[in-house]
Amino acid sequence: MYKGKKKKASNRSRILECIYRNAPIARTDIAEETEITPATVTMNVTTLISEGFVRELGEVSTDEASSGRKRVLIDIIPDRAYSIGLEFTQKALVICITDLKGRIRFQRTEPFNEELAGRITDAIIGGVKDLVAESGISWDEIVGIGAAVPGHMNGSASSLITNRKTWQNFDPKRIEQELPLPIVCENNARCMALGEYLFSPQESPDSFAFFHVGMGMFCASVVDGEMFLGENYVAGEIGHTIVSEGGRRCECGKYGCLQTYASENHLIRNARLLYRNTPNTILRSLVSDDSQITIGTITTAYSMGDPVIGMYIAEALKYLGITISNIAIITNPGKIFLHGQLFDNQDIQNELMDYIERQLIFVDRTYAGNVEILPYGAADGAVGASALAILRFFIRPVIGE
Repeated sequence: MYKGKKKKASNRSRILECIYRNAPIARTDIAEETEITPATVTMNVTTLISEGFVRELGEVSTDEASSGRKRVLIDIIPDRAYSIGLEFTQKALVICITDLKGRIRFQRTEPFNEELAGRITDAIIGGVKDLVAESGISWDEIVGIGAAVPGHMNGSASSLITNRKTWQNFDPKRIEQELPLPIVCENNARCMALGEYLFSPQESPDSFAFFHVGMGMFCASVVDGEMFLGENYVAGEIGHTIVSEGGRRCECGKYGCLQTYASENHLIRNARLLYRNTPNTILRSLVSDDSQITIGTITTAYSMGDPVIGMYIAEALKYLGITISNIAIITNPGKIFLHGQLFDNQDIQNELMDYIERQLIFVDRTYAGNVEILPYGAADGAVGASALAILRFFIRPVIGE
């Protein structure tokens, strides 16, 4: 975090982060925000300009009209350098090259199958090499690689901790050995939260929650510009909070976990059972085989009025609404971002927000305005991973690495 006199971050890091969060911004405002002396701010900004990372946009008048003073605004130069972000899930492996502002310049996607999962490390290495070659960007122009992973890395960052054995062949150490770039890995929802923090500064406060619903579920928390990690990797595993005591059995061994009602995995599983056992389900008009059912199929069937799908979705939204309102009461973040393909349906958005508003009577009905459903994109995790790499290798590099 760039605010205040935190000695663990260099002046350059704090100034860069301040520019990201507030651009266009004047040097005097950077000094005020960071509590770094104006002279030190000027020296660092001059260096950043000479290196080509920052540019002056022009002068604006101050609010003090009588003084007639002008301030020069500055901003990051997006295409001065690039970052690689990637995400692998049960949907696809997505690799992208973004500029320093998170805009995708080049992208490649490989749909998920078990064969891809078995060779995931080789697929990443080959995919990155091919994408860089296609882009014409030199390796020296890329700050690093960020990987958004469906789980958590172990203490040595050498293997993935996940309930699924699908990704046991993921080896970030070998990726770093075979590519001329450093790599950093983090949970995919945390990456997306960092992407929101870095690339959407006007919409994201310094403290917010990022609630992601995919095949699994996770709620990342950014507090004063820093990712809240807790004592171990379980912080944020919102899908394993109990919403129905004695309810459905979860793969974690507990009963009644939120994700057994509201994750894509479980919704798809229930929809496939419905397809097999119910001749008149609307699902049969949408796909020719139950293996073709996706979360998009389910939300379409919901909007078309399938009664059983409607029951599944209503149950999921009820428990999601309760959980989201509990987050609002317990941590009261500046915003709660909701993200996932499930929320890409307007009917579902409306019903979920209705649940949330009813649950937030105790807090303040107006707080529901702090809950924002983000547009869903298949590359969101990869862009978030790119933000992770920019933060780790460009904005907040560790001295000596």
